[in-house]
This record gives sequence, C-alpha cells and structure tokens, in this order.
Amino acid sequence: MTGGGPHYRTQWHWHDCAMILVPARGTIAFRDETRRSVTWVSEDRFIVVPRMQAHESQAVRQSSNHVALYLTEAALAQLAPSRPLERRIRTPSLFAATPLMRTLLRLCCADDNNLAPKAAQHHLAAALLIAALTRVEQDEPLSRASSQDYGGALVAEISAFVGERLDEDVPLDELADAFGLSRRQATRLFRQFTGMSIGDYRNRQRIETARHLLADTALPVGEIAWRTGFDSGSALARAMRRTLNLSPGAVRAAFRS
Repeated sequence: MTGGGPHYRTQWHWHDCAMILVPARGTIAFRDETRRSVTWVSEDRFIVVPRMQAHESQAVRQSSNHVALYLTEAALAQLAPSRPLERRIRTPSLFAATPLMRTLLRLCCADDNNLAPKAAQHHLAAALLIAALTRVEQDEPLSRASSQDYGGALVAEISAFVGERLDEDVPLDELADAFGLSRRQATRLFRQFTGMSIGDYRNRQRIETARHLLADTALPVGEIAWRTGFDSGSALARAMRRTLNLSPGAVRAAFRS
C-alpha cells in the first residue's frame, strides 16, 4: 500500500506479518521497541520490520510518500523459498535501495496512468518486493548508528521543511521541535552540513524561488513576493538587489530577452 502526505504518522503498533517500508519521497522517522531513538529512513534506503515488533513512524515533509509491503508467511514461501527474512532479520534492519528499486518505486507511486497503469501496479509492487528480498538475501544490513548518515538525513528533511514553507516565517523553536532537536542542536547541525544558518538558507531559497517564478510565469511581483514569504513587492525587490544586484523587473527581462 502507498501512504504519506502532510499528516503521515502512525502510533505504536505491530503487524502479524513482516513489513518492508520504502520511502519514495522524504525521510521517515522510525522508532521500534528494540531501539527507542529515531532511525531516519532516507530515500536511498528501506527498512525491514519483523512480525509482531512494535514500531511507530512519522514523516515531517509535507510532500512525503512511501510504499509499505506486507509479507504473509504464505507470500514469503511463494516468493522467497530461502526465507531470507526469517533467517537474517531479528530486529528492524536497514538496507540500501538499488537503482532498480528506485525505478519500481517511482512507478508504484505514479499518479500518471500512462506511466504506470493501475492494472499493472500490483505487478510492479511484486517486482519491488522481489528486488527488496534479493537485497536482504545478498547484502548486510546498514548501520543504524552512523552520526553522519543521521545528520545528513536530518538536514535534508529540515531543508525540505523550510522549502515547503517559504511563505511562512516558521520560528526556529518550532522547526527544531518538529525534528526532536533543541534550537542549538538544529542550528549547529544545519551549519555543519551546509555551511550556512537556517535563516540564510531560507532567504537564499526564497530569492531562488522568486527568480524562477519571475522567469517562468507572468505573475505580478507582489504575488511572487507573497508566495515566497516577503511582505511586499518592494521587500522582494530590496532582497533581490542586495543578493543578485538586480531588480525583479531586470531578472524577468533577462530571461525574456
């Protein structure tokens, strides 16, 4: 089944079968009964959860989506006679997703019926499942304790969080709380991985988004300012002159000349 969206969150629960959770867009914050600290399941990974193990998951990014594959014993016996999950997986385990898995995942989540007809999606899901089981059979689980991976996943999600709310001035305390961090931790981590503050990143993204809107649309400057979090067209103009040394009119003219 597919899931996600701006309010995706599950409370503590378990399944009477194994589950493979594969993020398609965005990182999932995952907790389980064997490890109460967060495991960040990023887009290049998937997590295998054995049957009857309590867990919860949450996505912070508004545009997140994922595929969850539930594996009954009968399905496992048919698709994977060697039983890799039963032999190798005792606790929730991370594995690297292959390019093939990413392609199948994109097709499983496609809204365009021409790209992946609904009638074919259960076959695509079966292919995704087989690819994941093959990965479990052939590779070792990834470490769940890497501070570099953890930090990188968090910063990617913070960046996406900010990018999806450019029209809002989200307080730093609120942003940090959404990721289970203190204000100081969020600031330090973001600067460590990007070399800039969260505020500087937000301003840069606002300017860049405004630049693209000026180039690609006929929206009035005031509308673009509102969409990108500026109080007025004049506020956007001042920011663009300060950053790009160009006015909104000059930016628009440059792309249309």
